[in-house]
Amino acid sequence: MVAEVRLPGGTQAIGAYDKFLAGIPFLSDRERCTLTIAGDEVVDNLVTHGEVGQAGIHVRIRKTASCILFMALVESHASFREFAQRFKNGLLPGPRFNKHLGRWHGLGLTMCRNLCTRIVYRAGEYTDRVFLEFRTDPGSCTD
Repeated sequence: MVAEVRLPGGTQAIGAYDKFLAGIPFLSDRERCTLTIAGDEVVDNLVTHGEVGQAGIHVRIRKTASCILFMALVESHASFREFAQRFKNGLLPGPRFNKHLGRWHGLGLTMCRNLCTRIVYRAGEYTDRVFLEFRTDPGSCTD
């Protein structure tokens, strides 16, 4: 089972994502809540910290018997490539408070790590990708 949407860039992306999730018939309420929390965080980070181009953000939700795969694709940009490499190398710090800005950083990423079975950031030449994998039963997610 698969559902896909192309979200606009900018602040309207979160509302469009939430509306998209609400219309997916094959998700349980629990799955929808988990995808709302983690997906809102990913979409917000792409809009806030990334460079969303004219194509917007392509989101795909795929559900199998054992897992749900969330995938977000956005046009490539250098800051994503740097972030993905730091994540892969385990160099991202945990949650921390920025006194100068008066706000926390890293809470959303920590939350996504705790909700997911696996999280992958993959930079590409034309498209950057974020994959979140959620286990729905004790089986493998390799269906």
